[in-house]
Amino acid sequence: MSEATQPAPIRLSIETPADAELAWEAITDPDRIVEWFTDASPLGRPGDPYRLDFGDSAVVGRVASVDPGRSFAYTWSWEGSEEGAETLITWTVEPLAVGGSRVTLVHDGWPETTGDDTVRADHLGYWEAYLEDLAALLAG
Repeated sequence: MSEATQPAPIRLSIETPADAELAWEAITDPDRIVEWFTDASPLGRPGDPYRLDFGDSAVVGRVASVDPGRSFAYTWSWEGSEEGAETLITWTVEPLAVGGSRVTLVHDGWPETTGDDTVRADHLGYWEAYLEDLAALLAG
């Protein structure tokens, strides 16, 4: 039997020629999110529900924090998953001194698990692909 471990947060960043305002819009405006990710509910205030609909499955959560134009976070739980199987997604947008911006995603709060659990690894693969799509969209 494998010993339980605490998975490290997923932390990914892209740098884009798009300015911070355009990058912020791409990760918060449902009309833009659908272009690189999936159907998303509008970003509300902390405590408001937040939903991502992938068609055959959905992620449900609540907005945890919003710093307009800079960062926001929401809880992440697959619809129908067991209670307490919730993680936290944080998006941050930073303007770069050379122009353009950096978008960073952190997916944290993984429950303790065994070494052979693939849930975090699966999510890492999905996030890497989605951030590639976001980078391509923002590159125009």
